Amino acid sequence: MPRSIMDSSYDPIYDQIRGILGEHFENYCFIVMDEQGELFFDYNHLPAGRMLLHEMQQEISEDNIEIEWEFEDDQEEEE
Repeated sequence: MPRSIMDSSYDPIYDQIRGILGEHFENYCFIVMDEQGELFFDYNHLPAGRMLLHEMQQEISEDNIEIEWEFEDDQEEEE
């Protein structure tokens, strides 16, 4: 069974991401999702994190970005 994205064993990875982003950007936000659709997100400053999420939502909505999702057939994997 896959581990939860909130599992503390991921903490060193998230700390490394925070460190890299913090070296290069004054404010940052990152979001990750596992295969089950569980989300984890973090930011270094609450108002900046909210603003970054809001701005990205606006950017995607205004540009009408089309995403082609590719899904593998689960039954093919089991065989």
